Amino acid sequence: MCFNARSAWLALVLMLPFRLAGQDLPVIERILEERGEHAAAADHEEIASALLRLLHHPLSINEATFEELKQLVFLSDSQIDNIIRFRKRSGGFRHASELLLVTGIGRRELESILPFIAVGGAGGTSTSSSPRRRVRHEILARVRASRPLPVGYERYDEGAFLDESARQYHEERRYLGPPLAARLKYKIDSGDAFRAGFTLENDAGEPYFSRGQRAGFDFLSGYVSARLSPIVERVIVGDYRLQFGQGLVAWNGFAIGKSTVAPGNEKAGKEVVPHTSADENRFARGIAVTARPSRGMTATLFWSSKRVDASVVAGDSLEVGGETEASPDDSGYHRNRLEIAKKHALKETITGLSATYNRESFRVGARAIYYNFTPRLKTGDLPYQQYNDAGRHRVLASVDYKVGIAGVYLFGETAISDNRALATVNGLRYTVSRWLSLSALYRRYDKRYTSYYSSGFGEYSNTSNEEGIHVAIELSPLRRLKVLLYRDDYRYFAPRYRATEPGSGSETAGEALYQREKNEWSVRVKVESKPGDLPGARVKRTIAATRREYRVQYACREFLPLVESRSRLEYTSHAMAAARENGLFISHDLLLALERSRVKMQFRLAYFDIDSYNARVYVHEHDILHGVSLPAFYNRGYRSYLNANWDLSRSLTVYAKGGLTYYPDRSSIGAYLARVDDNKRLDLALQVKMNF
Repeated sequence: MCFNARSAWLALVLMLPFRLAGQDLPVIERILEERGEHAAAADHEEIASALLRLLHHPLSINEATFEELKQLVFLSDSQIDNIIRFRKRSGGFRHASELLLVTGIGRRELESILPFIAVGGAGGTSTSSSPRRRVRHEILARVRASRPLPVGYERYDEGAFLDESARQYHEERRYLGPPLAARLKYKIDSGDAFRAGFTLENDAGEPYFSRGQRAGFDFLSGYVSARLSPIVERVIVGDYRLQFGQGLVAWNGFAIGKSTVAPGNEKAGKEVVPHTSADENRFARGIAVTARPSRGMTATLFWSSKRVDASVVAGDSLEVGGETEASPDDSGYHRNRLEIAKKHALKETITGLSATYNRESFRVGARAIYYNFTPRLKTGDLPYQQYNDAGRHRVLASVDYKVGIAGVYLFGETAISDNRALATVNGLRYTVSRWLSLSALYRRYDKRYTSYYSSGFGEYSNTSNEEGIHVAIELSPLRRLKVLLYRDDYRYFAPRYRATEPGSGSETAGEALYQREKNEWSVRVKVESKPGDLPGARVKRTIAATRREYRVQYACREFLPLVESRSRLEYTSHAMAAARENGLFISHDLLLALERSRVKMQFRLAYFDIDSYNARVYVHEHDILHGVSLPAFYNRGYRSYLNANWDLSRSLTVYAKGGLTYYPDRSSIGAYLARVDDNKRLDLALQVKMNF
């Protein structure tokens, strides 16, 4: 990578502390910007939808449980503990501004909390009337497109092919639909009593109203959720997600992992919730019933049967064990004949039972889950695949707990699979003083323990073949200064992907945030050492690869009534043996809020010079409502976009985004069918939302 004079000049210009500010900008987008790069787009969409629902049905800050307050994902576990402890000691909050008296809650946190809470209930008196539980309808329509078109859309004359095999090769791979992605969503919501909705979506390149499509779209999802009585607390028919315990048996959707945004490491799900995102595979489809037979006791019974995408390989009936196998495909793309052939090729069946007993300072839950895939899942022949899940008639069970004793909170889950393999995760949280809180978590996942739906805390996503300990510290030595630190050490017992020998790794990160009335500075440092095979070696050799990330960000707010300014500088490096790759990312954002005309806009200009994908930088972009953009930047180039939304009326809002990426040193962007034979890429999005 070459840091020339032009790069240095651009860095200086973009990092200038422009005296601009803003107010009343979308807090949800700010939260997602801080979430990091590890969650999938569907997970970001899910949490955005959940927070938007809280805007219309706020939490009672005087009555919400720890699990309910965990929906405010920008709060750490210790901050939630301090809120609960303060309201017990003081008798409840009488005004939202009293949250500033809670240890660890500053003006930044208060601004984030306010849209999602209501003051009232036990010990408090609301200063304004609580929002009425009325029926709300929402319709959302969205289209996306990009130019120039990838080579997957190219059409050729018959004479362009040398022989029939070449023509057939192209016909199997060319995109069959228009270069336009579309989504239509509808939902009706009357609070806890009744909720329903559906989602229709087509990715760019997928045909409309083709054979086998219901409603003309490639993906169709829907749900109905109702509270039938005080005993039958919830019935969901249609699509839903499973979120049990600490994720060792089943967890679909959003969960904070390693993060300096909120260093909490405890999961707190609602067991069964409607599926509202456009994720086409990671959800259940059937019926789920939650009952409350007595005070503190809940029981959930669920059943699901659906078909998911997969590549199917027919077995040789003459060989022992030569049965048909399938490799799941989570991409959700059905643009050409090869991708369409994978659609719904694998049958998935899930059923289970969960029971929970919950008191104020004690909670215990137990569950059992059964699932089966037809045909069986392909486990693979490589060393790291030897313990993969075949998905045939699997049974798993677990017990989770949470207990609070004198300010110390203990939590965890232990699971066992039908092959008698164990997985366990256990943690604690402790607030030492008003300015110091600690948390620690230990996990050990047997290499033979596998669950297709698990998402336990850890370095790797499959909750298997790992042992580690994670510690985090939250400091507030000064009123305006907050410091968040964590360290994670782990090892694995068998080969991993791109690591043929068992090994160990570590991750250390810290962030310091200093806030004043109109300005905010943050510094973030992260160092990660992870085992990997040395590239190009004749004999596989596993060594440590080290990645470093350094970020400085400055924001100026409320100096002018309309505009906020943010500047960001990030440097990354990736070192393995003698090879070292570096990256530089610089951006400047202007955020404008015209209250009278009800227009909000965000503009970004960014420059990046990054040697390779190993040194890539993930940066969240503002996007249209429910949309998520978290691109990975590498090579050298420029990125700019303008995102805007306009409230035409109380019930109608229009969203639009246009972005341009320019690579001066390249002649093409992307690879294979997604390749664009140009060094520029323009992306456009338009969305309309109606509420009534």
